[in-house]
Amino acid sequence: MIENRKEEHIRIAEKEAVSSEYNYWDDVKIIHQAIPEVDFDRIDTSVNFLGRSSSYPFLISSMTGGTDLAKRINGNLAAAAEHFGVGMGVGSMRAAVEKKELADTYSVINGYNIPFKIANIGAPQLIGQKKPAFTDSDIEYCFSLINADFLIIHFNFLQEMVQPEGDRNARGVMKRLKDIASSYPVIAKETGNGFSREAALELKDAGVQAIDVGGLGGTSFAAIEYYRAVKASDSEKMHSGKTFWNWGIPSPASIRYCDVGLPVIGSGGLRNGLDLAKSIMIGATMGGFARNFLSSADKSFDALKIQVDEIIRDMKMTMFLTSSENVGALRKARYFVTEPLKSWFNAYGE
Repeated sequence: MIENRKEEHIRIAEKEAVSSEYNYWDDVKIIHQAIPEVDFDRIDTSVNFLGRSSSYPFLISSMTGGTDLAKRINGNLAAAAEHFGVGMGVGSMRAAVEKKELADTYSVINGYNIPFKIANIGAPQLIGQKKPAFTDSDIEYCFSLINADFLIIHFNFLQEMVQPEGDRNARGVMKRLKDIASSYPVIAKETGNGFSREAALELKDAGVQAIDVGGLGGTSFAAIEYYRAVKASDSEKMHSGKTFWNWGIPSPASIRYCDVGLPVIGSGGLRNGLDLAKSIMIGATMGGFARNFLSSADKSFDALKIQVDEIIRDMKMTMFLTSSENVGALRKARYFVTEPLKSWFNAYGE
């Protein structure tokens, strides 16, 4: 069941229009600097993330695992992470816990020299649902399986509500998260709907070390579940998928909301290196790419390499044209925000 669902998610994400209807990165306008006084070939793109060095200010975000198809994709993603010197997360590891024979669809990344690796479990699995909660040994198994540096706990409760087999209980999640964060370096991640400031403060209080905003603008899991519901002729879930297709906090706004003293990963709807640069300017430590890489990673490492090279060049061009010789300078580059994102920025009196 899990294996079929995982592959179904991949194919829907590759073939169907599953993005939210509006991408808020277009509301961030950058002030062009006509006299950059920067040598393009000497621009420094490196960053430090929680003590780990990355050659570029982005990571390959958690995406997949649990199927033979996912194993090939994760292998290509890992090869790219090694080649470009960036971190990488794997998809939800629930499948590896429930079916140990699927472990190599995640551990395939261990064959590559990746600056840092991120294991991944879902917040709904921290507490009892129709199935028992993950035990401490389950969590350690996931972390050790890929020799992880960090543990993502992803919050995907909208997806759970829309999918037929979804988990509906959230009571007690933060208490368990706090316990886990005392033993593991935890990154809290949303999966397409963003974190509010209230949520960010709760996460900080719980002891997480970073927040991956995963905001509205990219893949809508309500949309993905809508297509699954169409295939299953489930009219109730089709209705929910359509209704909540565009639910959430835009990624740029969530980056600002999550400015609570922790490193922030700006993910959700990044399409290119220009969007990546915007995420850094707004306040992210680094950006995160997921579905944007899926089709290329499914084809080959070479196809993925071409795409990542384009993203890096876009980002460096943006740095050059904002007179930013390093990522620290890019954080100070001038920009302004237009509607409708401007109203989201003003929601907390910014």
